[in-house]
Parts: sequence; C-alpha cells; structure tokens
Amino acid sequence: LGPPATPAASAPGSLSVEAVNADLKTARAANQEKRFTDAETLMLKDTAAKPNQPYLWIELGLAQLGQKKYEDAEVSFNKVLGNAPVGQTAPKAPSGGFYSADGGATHSGQSLATPDTAPPKHSPEIEGIAYSSLGEVYIRTKRIPDAQAAFDKAAGAYPIQAPLYYGNETVFFFQTGNAAAQLDAAIKAIAADPTRPRNYYFKAQALTTQATVDPKTQKLILPPGCLEAYQKYLELEPNGQFAPDTKSILAAAGVPVKAGKK
Repeated sequence: LGPPATPAASAPGSLSVEAVNADLKTARAANQEKRFTDAETLMLKDTAAKPNQPYLWIELGLAQLGQKKYEDAEVSFNKVLGNAPVGQTAPKAPSGGFYSADGGATHSGQSLATPDTAPPKHSPEIEGIAYSSLGEVYIRTKRIPDAQAAFDKAAGAYPIQAPLYYGNETVFFFQTGNAAAQLDAAIKAIAADPTRPRNYYFKAQALTTQATVDPKTQKLILPPGCLEAYQKYLELEPNGQFAPDTKSILAAAGVPVKAGKK
C-alpha cells in the first residue's frame, strides 16, 4: 500500500458558499482543539480554491501560528489585509463576518462567503483580527516596534476590541520576557478598559523587575506605580489567579494587604 492520499487543491472558484462555511467550521474546531496541522491542510486547500475569502486566510494563519510557522502565518495574515505579493489578488472582506475576535478565536453565526466579484473592502473586525495576529507573529520573532505598531493598528481599526488586543499584547510580551514592552502594553490595556484586573497585575509585575532591596531591612523597594497596581489588582480580584504572587510581593515589601471589594 502506498502512503495515504493528501487533499488535492481545488480549482479556483470551485467551492460553494456552503462548502466554504462547512470547511471553515471544521478548521475552526481543529484550531480550538490544537489540531493545527489538520486545520492548515484544509485551509491550504480552500484558500487555493477561494483566495479572495479573508476568513479562510485568518484560520490558516491561526493554524500556522499554532505550529510556530511564523513566516507562513505572516504571509497569511498579510493576505487578509491585501498585502499580497505582486500578481496575486487581494482578499475581499464580506459585509457580514463569520469570524469574530472575542477572547481569541471565536466566531459568530453569520455567513462567510461573498461573491468573487465583490469590491475589495475590509471590515474593522477583519483588520483588527489580522493586525493583532500579525502583532503576535512579530512578538514571537522579536520585531518589537513592528509588533507594537500592529497592535495599535488593530485597536485603531476596531476600537471595541482594543482592551482585548492590548491585553493579549501584554501577555505575549510577558511570555517572551520583555518587561519594558509588557509595561507599555499593560498601560494601554488599562487605559482601554480599567476594569480588567490582570492588566494591573502585569503592569506591576513588569515594574517589579526594577525593584531594589533595602540593605538595612532586606525589604523590597518597589518603583513608583508598582504598589498601586498590585493593590488595584487585589481590589478587583482578591482571590484571582495572581493573588498569591501579589500578596507574596507585598509581604516582601513590608506592605499590608488591603481588603478587596466584596
């Protein structure tokens, strides 16, 4: 027996709207279940058949990002924005999206596909998803100014999701150990939505890297703004994920823990 057959690329335009939406749902589920290779295989086939459908490129880019195929993901997300190589057609955005940026890769129930003759138009939602996804690619590949600019573009394109974008930017910089960029992102995230507790923690955590130790008392000396951010986190989420770490830092600084909101 020979090797298992691989899905063949469909001829451009040969997929129906129903088939595209069904495949997109399948790929979305695969990405959510971290079966990134399965999602990539399906979306490579469908983007070859329907290169003007941006949501297919988005799901493909997410699959590639999940596999740490950063160069491929960058190409896919740029296709969404119309930054295609010379000779290729820029994708067109539907007026009603199937894909929705809300806490990551979640989706609405509206239809995806649009006629291939539709004029190019990017919805704010599509631009927000694409720019924020490119921002993650740039963080993972250590292109910090590009990453910060991409998240700013995402927030500018789709302001309603600015808290999500800047919150994710903060976490990605935390994951990669860039305290200075993490601090900048956390400040923007707090400005976009001051009610989200974890952004205060990440602001304080970034500032803690600048802390010193009092040689006489051996207590931590926290930089300006750090204590207030930790206390604000505990006020908003006294029993949250980062509460034990926050209380430990405050204890090391000799600061009593204030009671949180009830």
